[in-house]
Amino acid sequence: MDRIIIGNALSLIGAILMACIGLLKKRKQILTVQCVQFGIMGLANLVLGGITGTISAAVSIARNLVCAKRELTVPLKILFTVILVALSLYANTAGWLGILPMLSTCIYTWLLDIKGERRLKVVLIVAQIFWLVFDFSLSNYVSFAFDIITIITNLIGIATLTAEARKSA
Repeated sequence: MDRIIIGNALSLIGAILMACIGLLKKRKQILTVQCVQFGIMGLANLVLGGITGTISAAVSIARNLVCAKRELTVPLKILFTVILVALSLYANTAGWLGILPMLSTCIYTWLLDIKGERRLKVVLIVAQIFWLVFDFSLSNYVSFAFDIITIITNLIGIATLTAEARKSA
């Protein structure tokens, strides 16, 4: 039970950072704080037994550090994907649940530069659904709750953007 409390406490810290990232305006700041957030969330996953979540966080940190310095090109996307898939498949002990963070991170990495805010929000929702299931399976209730909030806020964002587009048309 102690590991569930510690893991959820770490998740709360990471989730608060994730929410604060929305207030940042500079790309480099966003990517840097996201690295800290990924580190804390990765540690929470480790405490809760979600090794593939920890791996996804570590690869996301590496990706963000590279993105802070240069554009995320197709060769870099391939490199990060290969590293993530190889490490995740090697370390996975949770069956299909352990694959969910890998799928989420791969989708996000490949579609991060998609054009259009609504389309990006759809990508975020799909990626978050994988985390929703994974977090619930780990008893990571704090992250589970924030996954739901993230999905809802992105759905609201899509509705708002769609209404604005209709008004302009």
